[in-house]
Amino acid sequence: MKTPILVYLLLLSVLPREFSAAIVEDHKHFQQFKLVYNKHYATDTEERRRESIFLKHSAFIEEHNQNYTKGLTSFELGINEYADWSEEEFMSFMSGSDEIHDIRNVMKQGATFIPPANVKLPDAVDWRELGAVTGVKKQGRCGSCWAFAATGALEGQHFRKTSKLISLSEQNLVDCTLTYGNKGCNGGIKERGFLYVRDNGGINSEVTYPYRAQQDAECLFDASAIAATSKGFVRIQPEDEYALLAAVATVGPIAVKMNMKCLRKQFYRQGVFNDQLCEERRPNHALLLVGYGRNNVTNEDYWILKNSWGVSWGMDGYITVPRNVNFGGIALGPSYPLV
Repeated sequence: MKTPILVYLLLLSVLPREFSAAIVEDHKHFQQFKLVYNKHYATDTEERRRESIFLKHSAFIEEHNQNYTKGLTSFELGINEYADWSEEEFMSFMSGSDEIHDIRNVMKQGATFIPPANVKLPDAVDWRELGAVTGVKKQGRCGSCWAFAATGALEGQHFRKTSKLISLSEQNLVDCTLTYGNKGCNGGIKERGFLYVRDNGGINSEVTYPYRAQQDAECLFDASAIAATSKGFVRIQPEDEYALLAAVATVGPIAVKMNMKCLRKQFYRQGVFNDQLCEERRPNHALLLVGYGRNNVTNEDYWILKNSWGVSWGMDGYITVPRNVNFGGIALGPSYPLV
């Protein structure tokens, strides 16, 4: 693309040397980002817009990480594949936990979780280490987080029942749960996914029904290739983090919702994400709770969550958030499939 190069050459000719050097360095940084994440843009205008967004975010990340280095914050940010997305664009595509339509009636259809009595819960649990969690997936430009949380929880329960870990089809849920009230790439409720699998007699695997990050015109479920089944779902008492702790400790990975509409989460890299700007208990994004632990150095209790934003985000696709404070509303709507 010649036009952007000409623009930079013109700027370099009229600006003082220190500013010219900064522009060159910023442009190199953006070009490296494009190379790493295989970014291509349709027009020169679009590329310049994306570079502007990228540089704005880079400065934001650098400023935050200076505080991280000084020990003033508990988590680090970093450049990832979403660094050229605006905050509004990111949240319009990357959330998708719908709370609009008939959620109370949906939740009434679930069984009630009763925490086990006379059981000492372990200090830490990580179902990844126990073989119950598939690899991190990526929802793409599709508000289908609810489907990834649903399949993740069912993958875990199916593993516990059969000792077989099978990657299940999110596309099956995206395409086939419209009659249950879900809206495909425009949002949905994970529990409707569990009910569909129950009523449908099962769900296909990822191999049989691969993910396409879009809603197809018809449901392509293959009844001859059922990979897992469900008998419904179990709801965990809202706002009860002890019940949630007991469930993830004794049952397996749990499908949860959390508030993710915060710019810092877009660039989260590592650490316990404890940001007061993101504490509001208004869940809008579904994730898979795979465990919990405690940092004995900082005395922080935390949850371990698997996201659906790919491995370039967070700690290879995972995030840890504070426990015992209902951070971001994580305890407002947890559930898991009954198998």
